[in-house]
Amino acid sequence: MNLNLVDQLTLLALDDEKGNFITDSFSFAYGLAGAIILELSLQERIVVEGKKLKVKSTETCGDALLDHFLDMISGSKKERSIQTWVETIGEKYSSIKEGTVEKLIKEGILRREEKKILWIFSVDKFPAENTKPENMLRKRLNDILLNDCEVDMNEIMLISLIDMCELNNEVYGKERAKEFRKKIKGIIEKGQLSSSIGKAVKEIHDALMAVMVILMASAVFTTTTTS
Repeated sequence: MNLNLVDQLTLLALDDEKGNFITDSFSFAYGLAGAIILELSLQERIVVEGKKLKVKSTETCGDALLDHFLDMISGSKKERSIQTWVETIGEKYSSIKEGTVEKLIKEGILRREEKKILWIFSVDKFPAENTKPENMLRKRLNDILLNDCEVDMNEIMLISLIDMCELNNEVYGKERAKEFRKKIKGIIEKGQLSSSIGKAVKEIHDALMAVMVILMASAVFTTTTTS
């Protein structure tokens, strides 16, 4: 079962038993946008030239969600910056989340349950149906911290997204996340990118993380000044 960055981040952001998302919607929205852009770069569909995001190939990714946003980027009348695309894709948060959850339900990894609030309002929950894929993912991520395992490109990007979405405590456990904080940062900052697309992906990753910091800081400032 081949799960991309968007699938992996969504699984890690869900409480397995309760079936609800445990990260705030703002950081997760931009986290999903980042996961889409990084996954497209990992699959060599997009590159950065200057400050613009450019399409390298329009070949299908074999994933409806990724193909949708690849078509959106390639169909744009002009080339746009990473920040613009992060904001544009982040605005589609609800549909991205719903589409990814539906995919994971069809794969037999999640199930949908309807819960009543005050016996009136219905809320959908998505507890785990098959915990093996997520358990294997969590084990691998923890092994990287504990045993100094070599990390591949996908894992470096995922560790970075987990950190950005403030999911370290959930993924590694509170004590371990605190103990290995510097190591997590080191993997993100100094990951050895050895593949042929390493430079291009790192370029997109660095630009993306810088954009995330700006967007999240702006949102905090706006909230503070309007409250």
